[in-house]
Amino acid sequence: MKTILLSILLLIMSCSAPKAPTKETKVEEEIKVEEIIEIPEVVNEEIIVVLKDPSKVDDVKQLIENNGLIWDKLIFDQEDSKIALLKVPADKRAFWMENLNNSGEFKSVELNKEITLNKIIAEIKSPLVTLRKTPCYGHCPEFNVSITKKGNVTYRGIKNVLVKGKRTFKLTDNQFTKLKKMLDKTSFSKYRKTYNNSNIKDLPSTYISHNNKEIQMRVWGKVPTELVQVTEYIEDILLAKKFYEL
Repeated sequence: MKTILLSILLLIMSCSAPKAPTKETKVEEEIKVEEIIEIPEVVNEEIIVVLKDPSKVDDVKQLIENNGLIWDKLIFDQEDSKIALLKVPADKRAFWMENLNNSGEFKSVELNKEITLNKIIAEIKSPLVTLRKTPCYGHCPEFNVSITKKGNVTYRGIKNVLVKGKRTFKLTDNQFTKLKKMLDKTSFSKYRKTYNNSNIKDLPSTYISHNNKEIQMRVWGKVPTELVQVTEYIEDILLAKKFYEL
């Protein structure tokens, strides 16, 4: 009888004792632990870029995406001016802004703020004429200049110039009147978009924009005389300011 009672007691104790975790139980616990691990969300910051060469928008978009950044959309799209909205990791904002500035593809790179965008668009819409010079294999000056309908000039020196960075000044009344008369004599709508010869390699390009049309001049022999005169007049004003030299 005592033997039977002892057997029953041992059976009860074995049933109530905690069971050693099985292999399946351990796997389930590991899965639960993995499920509660949170992956930090990537926070992006918006950057506004103004393309230096509007005709290269597809190439620039590809460049942005190849670098792992997000090309969100074009927020201003005209033939001679294009502004894009990009997204970059917020913790690497300074790094990407510096690299975008140094890429040579943009006139400006700025954080997206409503006041910033409005200011950029206002500047783009207001120019009477813009002029920009591209680099060559040698020491050709690289810069861009914008002249508003009120005669305000914004110059940005980039490379091989005496003055780098942004400078502003205002044309004299005589300069502004002469420039407007010269532009009135041109026929931008009838001019070709490009005066170029792709077989000639080491020549810089001069881009002039007026009335929302941009024209490339690289081979000057066939460029209309009126267009040459306007370009040379603007360059003479900058030379007189000693922003660059020939």
